[in-house]
Amino acid sequence: MKSALVLSGGGANGAYELGVMKALFKGESSSTNRAPLELASLAGTSIGAFNAAVLLSGYQGSWPDAVAALEHIWFDRMAADGALSPNGVFRYRPNFLEWVDPMRFASNPMPPLRELADDASFIARDWMARLSAFVSASGGLGSRFADLIDLSTFLTPEPSDTLVHEAVNAARLRQSPVALSIAATAWAKGLIRVFTNQEFTDENADRIVRASGALPGIFPAVPIEGELYVDGGIVANTPLKPAIDAGADVLHVIYLDPAPGAIPVRPLGSTIGAMGRMFVAQFAATMRRDLDVAARVNRDVAKGKDKSNRALTIHLYHPLEDAGGVLGMLDFHLDRLKLLAEHGYKNTIGHDCARSGCIIPK
Repeated sequence: MKSALVLSGGGANGAYELGVMKALFKGESSSTNRAPLELASLAGTSIGAFNAAVLLSGYQGSWPDAVAALEHIWFDRMAADGALSPNGVFRYRPNFLEWVDPMRFASNPMPPLRELADDASFIARDWMARLSAFVSASGGLGSRFADLIDLSTFLTPEPSDTLVHEAVNAARLRQSPVALSIAATAWAKGLIRVFTNQEFTDENADRIVRASGALPGIFPAVPIEGELYVDGGIVANTPLKPAIDAGADVLHVIYLDPAPGAIPVRPLGSTIGAMGRMFVAQFAATMRRDLDVAARVNRDVAKGKDKSNRALTIHLYHPLEDAGGVLGMLDFHLDRLKLLAEHGYKNTIGHDCARSGCIIPK
């Protein structure tokens, strides 16, 4: 029986995956019969792609050690120490809140000043280009005004670009006996592309991981081999099929959205809140559809009606409470990340297949 770990997207909520992995690899969950999980394959999308690539980059015979190295990167490199502190994933352009922190200027005031100058120059160039397009473009005023709005102007993924470059070891990914599948979306075609071990060349490894997490409108698309790619979660937020195609019989699937019913309907509605609920409902519906297909295949295999497929066991792990919606995905505060990891660990130790809706073949 070959086991796979499937890691979904969800931004900062990806810290939950740390706790689940820690319990699985230490053999503390009933889903592995209290035995340490051994992997034949890994699949990931968005932040799950980052976790998968960094985990496999750090794997040298011990999965618990690889998880500990990944945890170090989350808590010591990615996390923000305070509400005004920068995180290691993205930076607001410019972030005036950081300017009220005197520690930013205590040792050397020049880097923050240069950063502000660079940000001002970038925003000026970007808006000049947009205004020029607004004047010269055809079409109605509504669509032309809409083209002026782009949040990625005020966010830069430079910190995560550096982090991915330092944390992902392309040679180890290519040489690993563990099959790796990373999902990204071809932006022009809207089609999923799954990148596997041998495609993680020294030139493209960083780009593949960054592309899988490039949420449109927030982070820019990433060019790979002449084509632009964005977040794989647009098409496959929880990439079950690549893990199945890699030969897995038992899938341990971590997805980062609670059941839609766990998210309270606010008495005062908001656009951000509505978008968050919409994404959760969409991802939950897609997950349920995939699980229904797996359950149907299992029934047909058990009855002898399907000779071409094999029975699958799918264990599911996900937060039991509201994870903060869209804004939670961007909240890398250290205390919050540690709490998410702790919840993932405790939920996995107390894993209950009936409550979690796992697919177990008869």
